[in-house]
Amino acid sequence: MNKIGENIRLLRKRMGLTQNEFSKQIDISQGTLSDIEQGHCNPSVDTVLSIHERYEVSLDLILKGSDNDQTTESDHIERRRNEEKLTEVIKRLSPVALSDLLDYANYKQSKVWKSE
Repeated sequence: MNKIGENIRLLRKRMGLTQNEFSKQIDISQGTLSDIEQGHCNPSVDTVLSIHERYEVSLDLILKGSDNDQTTESDHIERRRNEEKLTEVIKRLSPVALSDLLDYANYKQSKVWKSE
């Protein structure tokens, strides 16, 4: 098994996803993901970037197995789970409640930008 394939497999397992679930989320076939994880091939740049963007994990974590920034892998996983929960809540909101939530999110974002 190559290092990148092993890193992707570990990330997928830590997130509690099957190969089928993970491959659908990053838009590759389950067979391709299996080949990557087993070291039969390397992922394309598009696949690595898809994992990086979808799960907000560093490229170092995917490529090297270590994360050089201050955010831990568990922080990324927790953020992703929270985003998924929020998405489910948003789907059930009325248009007025959704507009209120968007206003609040924009307010919170402006506070973050001002503090940076």
